[in-house]
Amino acid sequence: MFKTIIFLGALSLGFALNVHADDSARIDRLETQVQELKNRLSNLESQINDQSDVQEFIANGDGWRSIANWRKLTTAMGYDDVERILGTPERVDGGNLAHWYYPNRAKVIFMRGKVESWSEPRQ
Repeated sequence: MFKTIIFLGALSLGFALNVHADDSARIDRLETQVQELKNRLSNLESQINDQSDVQEFIANGDGWRSIANWRKLTTAMGYDDVERILGTPERVDGGNLAHWYYPNRAKVIFMRGKVESWSEPRQ
């Protein structure tokens, strides 16, 4: 009887661990799909903004001043792309979660080297 109880307990634990592993893998796949969808949406929004913007692209150190430049940003961009479009930030707080600060309370937030979000300059 005692051996049966131990066997059933071990069997239940093994089943529970297997279910947890399956759930964890499923969650990882879903998170990856959500991030891919975010990137696709951002790229589509960027394309729409590119077609509707009448402001000229400013590619010098004052690129941050142009709202059209801010609307060219996408979540797939890296540091070099952002600097090419907006210019060098006034201040950088780095790490896995990096903040680039521009004048007029504008900023770009990077997660692991890719744009996560941004705030356009306030007029």
